[in-house]
Amino acid sequence: MRLILVRHGKPDSGHTNASGRVAGNPPLAEIGHRQATHVADFLAREPIDLIVHSGLDRAAQTARPLLDRLQGSATVIDAIGEIDRYGGDYANTEIVKARGKAEWARFLSDPLAYFDIDADRFVSETLGGFDEIFASHHRKTAVIFTHGFPINILLSHALGLTGIANFVPDYGSITRLTGGALDRLSVVSINETAHLAPIRQGEPA
Repeated sequence: MRLILVRHGKPDSGHTNASGRVAGNPPLAEIGHRQATHVADFLAREPIDLIVHSGLDRAAQTARPLLDRLQGSATVIDAIGEIDRYGGDYANTEIVKARGKAEWARFLSDPLAYFDIDADRFVSETLGGFDEIFASHHRKTAVIFTHGFPINILLSHALGLTGIANFVPDYGSITRLTGGALDRLSVVSINETAHLAPIRQGEPA
């Protein structure tokens, strides 16, 4: 099976709640929609059997241009969502860094504990979500629109690495794995971003 993991496009961090934190499940920012279009243009050339997303707005919106291009529908698997799938606030590395050196150091020491997330539960559920794809769609090519932590969890599992924050996938980036089961995965590529070059160069999407 071929897994093509796409990190969602850049979210709109302007949606705050009463505490001043970014509300969970934010939509894409304008540049995030442009990133999603470039992802679709790039991946539409490949043979794709299945499109999956987490159900969170930023992942679903990133998947939408490819679904429109292929005139298909998506399978939603909540368990490959980010930490705000549990209903809490949203924060990415940019937001945490902006809170100061002490907060950034606290995040780096234990990324999931920083968000008051049960790490064992989150990792187990996330791997279970990916395993569900193997169980239901064996020997197919799946494009999976997901998030930073889930991508890290699957890569760390495949490579036998400790910790769950070993990689920093860019918004709209592509990571590829292949294998016959969750415990028999090979990593093909990590953080492909060449398809996003027009955005970085200031060209219109």
